[in-house]
Amino acid sequence: MIRKRCAIYTRKSTEEGLEQDFNSLDAQREACAAYILSQKHEGWSQLSEGYDDGGYSGGSMYRPGLRQLLDHVRNGRIDIIVVYKVDRLTRSLSDFARMVDTFDRAGVSFVSVTQAFNTTSSMGRLTLNVLLSFAQFERDVTAERIRDKVAASKQKGMWMGGSVPFGYEAVDKALVVNEAETTSVRTIFAEYLAAGCVRKLSVRLRELNILSRRWVDRHGHSKGGKFFSQGALYYMLRNPIYVGKTRHKDEIHEGRHTAIIDDVTWQFVQTQLENNGGRETRTKRHRTGRILNGLLFDSADRKMRASYASKSLCRDGVQQTKRYWYYASTKSQPDDDIPVERLPAQEIERVILSALTDRLSDHVWIADQIRMHIEDAALIAGVLRAANALNQPDQRDDAANAQQYLYSLITRVVARVEGLEVSMNLAAMLGEESSGEPIPVNFEIPFKRRQIGRAKPIVIAPHNSANPDSELIALVADARRWASESIDGTAYSIN
Repeated sequence: MIRKRCAIYTRKSTEEGLEQDFNSLDAQREACAAYILSQKHEGWSQLSEGYDDGGYSGGSMYRPGLRQLLDHVRNGRIDIIVVYKVDRLTRSLSDFARMVDTFDRAGVSFVSVTQAFNTTSSMGRLTLNVLLSFAQFERDVTAERIRDKVAASKQKGMWMGGSVPFGYEAVDKALVVNEAETTSVRTIFAEYLAAGCVRKLSVRLRELNILSRRWVDRHGHSKGGKFFSQGALYYMLRNPIYVGKTRHKDEIHEGRHTAIIDDVTWQFVQTQLENNGGRETRTKRHRTGRILNGLLFDSADRKMRASYASKSLCRDGVQQTKRYWYYASTKSQPDDDIPVERLPAQEIERVILSALTDRLSDHVWIADQIRMHIEDAALIAGVLRAANALNQPDQRDDAANAQQYLYSLITRVVARVEGLEVSMNLAAMLGEESSGEPIPVNFEIPFKRRQIGRAKPIVIAPHNSANPDSELIALVADARRWASESIDGTAYSIN
């Protein structure tokens, strides 16, 4: 009998009740363990490692337990995933589709204890998609209710939480003037009118030693107590909170809190901001049309867009501007607290292009991938001819067009912690001869993200590249020295 390794995944949306000796996660795990035990005759065996996410929403993929579970699935350490209900795994239909694709590639089955279905059959997938559709519908309805409640409350002038503005403090879910900070707020507005621009205002506040509020986060770390940045000053000068109003999207409503700035000062500040900000800049920013725009996603499945940072250099008496291109994550929602990921554009494009060229040079791999979808000798021969054409001398001479053609085959690239997951369509190589039916192919590119130097740039290195361990090298050097001294008789102890 073949042993089937079963992993139990549990989740609870809130942290309420998790401090109890027997909480919701324990109840889910106990039910799943009992189900696995009932299938012992089939070779089912529970793994000792638990995958738990307490206090995480099912609408997001950024969950520690889930990320670890998916990593172990890709590494072939799990055969069956057992959950109490399908919505414990996810409430998003699109997220589940990606998970099922990962499960299928790894040969992993998925079982819900309270909802009998089998993901390996078409009927089971239909049942699962229906259940997930209702779970996502429930989540969307709840989100709509929350948005409507926030809009109605702000129309009445109520403060709906978030970061407490400088100059106020939250008391019983309402904004109350902080007398210690009120003077600083009025000084900021007055000094801006006198300085005429935010840059000069920032310098003036440093001279006056006016600092931001110092506070302690929930982890006990001290925050704030620093000089105001220009971005923070712009936000403060445009915030209608200080004139006794609240903003909801593009609408301004009368608030229930006390104003710190009078209407006359507020209007003067807004007029000066408009006069300083409406001018057209002399230099135009270049378009960020990199080849992987719209195709590259980070480890949280957020799109990564191309951008650049400019640096002025003086060479041989000539002022030049150098641009450093990179891909950065785009936040899916304003309250997205997942750290933004960045990758150097040229390095990651080079790694993907090299791996793609190697794959298309492997005729055995191409034929095997096509046979997984359809057994068609003519189709395989056509794709192989197209792959051979890429290595012809005339194609190599036109490197730019060849690279553009290779990138056009890619449908999606996901930058995981341990490597890149590349999805491509081999049928696109046939061009007009294609029947229109895609041939999806996935492969992984292992790489390491290293941070070196004072500025800590990200360097993408091959999976098998050398990574010297300074401590280990020092230990080996000591061992060799002690061995030499022992052989020579010059030392009697290693101490």
